[in-house]
Amino acid sequence: MEKILIVGPASQILGIRIAQELNINYFNTESKTFPDGENYLRINLDNESLIEGKEIIIVQSTGPSSSGNQNARLIELLMMIDAVKRMGAEKIVVVIPYLAYARQDKIFRPGECKFANLVLCLIDSMRVDELYVVDVHAPKILEEVQCKWINIDSMKILADYIKSLDVKEIVVVAPDKGAVERSKAFAKHFGEDVPVDYFEKVRDVKTGEITMSGKLSLKNKDVVVSDDIIATGGTMAKAIKLSKESGANRVFAVATHALLLENAKFRIIKAGADEIIGTDSIDNEASKVSLAKAIVDYLK
Repeated sequence: MEKILIVGPASQILGIRIAQELNINYFNTESKTFPDGENYLRINLDNESLIEGKEIIIVQSTGPSSSGNQNARLIELLMMIDAVKRMGAEKIVVVIPYLAYARQDKIFRPGECKFANLVLCLIDSMRVDELYVVDVHAPKILEEVQCKWINIDSMKILADYIKSLDVKEIVVVAPDKGAVERSKAFAKHFGEDVPVDYFEKVRDVKTGEITMSGKLSLKNKDVVVSDDIIATGGTMAKAIKLSKESGANRVFAVATHALLLENAKFRIIKAGADEIIGTDSIDNEASKVSLAKAIVDYLK
């Protein structure tokens, strides 16, 4: 079956890279917001029969847009799925490099909702055939999806990039205890004996304010502070500052999804980071590592 790739507005560089790796045709989209706030999207083609009977791969991250609106990215994704279904796609494969709302998978206070589950239910209800995400924050939420799904691991390609920077005596630091298991898995890509440590972190569930403390044995070490997401950079900046105070040589802020919202870049660099490293799940200046080949390996 012939494959065609639809490049979503939020994944223009990554979408083309994936299409080129697969050596298939691709179309981009037109999108805008109407004066009343409604989203508009059309797939940029003149002949709808090009979609009929084909396997359609849609690539759309649901991270924040330039205006900070990731709800729009989610709506655009649903619009693309609906459009190719209407045009008679035989098979629909959805690639969401960064899945919005994935961190809202638990209830902390009375009256909250588990919106992560609802987002997946919405996508699943459109009867797509396959769903691919990358380093989703809470993998357990995928177990409710009825279609075939894959959670792609980006740790190896991130580690390969860091190793190319001639790092020595690496220590992987988790920004908090909750990220330790992920950091241990990440550390194995640098070697079996690479140590993993973490700082104590407490977050106020009402205000979101973070306090972090601790002193680690990091003198003259190259430190990799790793997490799945960097949003406003508060947690990452505190971990970097404490790492430098603990004697670290170089410090790298690493995340699969470097959203870098508000003053995140300023906070992280001011705290002492030598480099911010992310993947192209989010299209910004921290996108040093491309997910294209890792995603294509699964699509093939």
